[in-house]
Amino acid sequence: MQDNSRAVALPQPIPICDGPSAELLTQVVNYIIDHLHVDLSVSALAKRFSLEEGVLLTAFQSHTAVTLDQFVLRRRIERALHLLKNSNASDSEIAASIGWGAAPAFQAAFLNYLGVSPCEYRGSLPPKQQAASRERRKRPCSLRAYHGKNPMRSGASGIRSLEMSASD
Repeated sequence: MQDNSRAVALPQPIPICDGPSAELLTQVVNYIIDHLHVDLSVSALAKRFSLEEGVLLTAFQSHTAVTLDQFVLRRRIERALHLLKNSNASDSEIAASIGWGAAPAFQAAFLNYLGVSPCEYRGSLPPKQQAASRERRKRPCSLRAYHGKNPMRSGASGIRSLEMSASD
C-alpha cells in the first residue's frame, strides 16, 4: 500500500497591491519633473494625488529606489545645471524657476550637492561654452520655457551624469 498523502504546494494568488499603482507613481514622477517651480513637499504631493503621506513616501521609495526628497533635489539640481550652462539667468531667477524661492537657499543646496557654487560651475565651463553662454546672456532670458516639459528625465547617478544631462 502506497501513501499518497504528501503535501502538495498549491499555487498562491498574486497579492493585490494595497498601495499606489506603478502608473500613479509614474504620474507623480512626471508631475515633479514638469513642476519643479512649485511646492513639491510630501504633503503637497500627497494632497494632489489623494494619498496619505506615509503611503506616498513608502511607495515612491520602493518603486524608484530613492527617497522622494532625493528625487526632487536631484531634478532641481539638473535643471539648475542646464540653466547655468544655457541661459543668462541669475541665481535669483534660477532659484525661483526651480522652487527654491531665494538665491541663498539655491546657492547653498547647489554647493552642498555638487561641491561648487553656481558661479564656480559657470566659470568652469570650457571657454567655447562660456563665450556661447555670454552671447545668450545678451538676450533676455525667458524661464517660462523651463516650466513646461523637461527633456532631462534621466535616472543615471553621479555628478558627471548630471553635467551630461544638463548639456542637452
